[in-house]
Amino acid sequence: MKWVEILPEYIKAFAIVVGAGWAYWKFIYQRQREPATDIDIDVRFVGVQKEKWVIEVTCVLENKSLVRHTYRDFQVTVRYLERTDEITDGPDGINYPLEAPKTIDDRIDKVKRFFAGVDRANSPKDGMAQRHRNQNYINPRQQFRHRYVTWIPNSASFVWVQCKFNFSLGWHREQKTNSQRVFRVPDAAVNKEIKDAEDKLNSSVSDAA
Repeated sequence: MKWVEILPEYIKAFAIVVGAGWAYWKFIYQRQREPATDIDIDVRFVGVQKEKWVIEVTCVLENKSLVRHTYRDFQVTVRYLERTDEITDGPDGINYPLEAPKTIDDRIDKVKRFFAGVDRANSPKDGMAQRHRNQNYINPRQQFRHRYVTWIPNSASFVWVQCKFNFSLGWHREQKTNSQRVFRVPDAAVNKEIKDAEDKLNSSVSDAA
């Protein structure tokens, strides 16, 4: 009789423990594991040579979550406008952004470009050992800088850079993440004046020494 009387209390306690565990899993543990990454993009215009701008694209990733994350397929796309191009809106399928059809991928038959050192999705022929090895991690509070050096024509006036990658969320789930920025290309003549001034200053310092 006593067991019958205390059994409901055990059931209530068990239900409370299960409910608390589910709430922790749903609203705390899972949210901690969701990617919380800050992405910043920068372009450094190194200089002009033979009518081409040499540029360095930098994408900074910072993991602001409390767990380590895996990411793959870190793609970089560089579009540009030339001075003679019209400024128009893009198609409705991508919400009418600035139309910039010219890209550095045109000169390599539209092949996608990726940051070095970040693995891409494995082909079906890769074995499990290869799949396990091809992973890139970013630890909590860690910051990575990925750089890509390329060139654009000297006639370019604006550069539109997009960086995107896939976060692995476990259980065969992925989250696509991307960021983009537009940069004004410095005028080549102004760049030459700055460089000449720097060379003159360096020469003066050498003479003084």
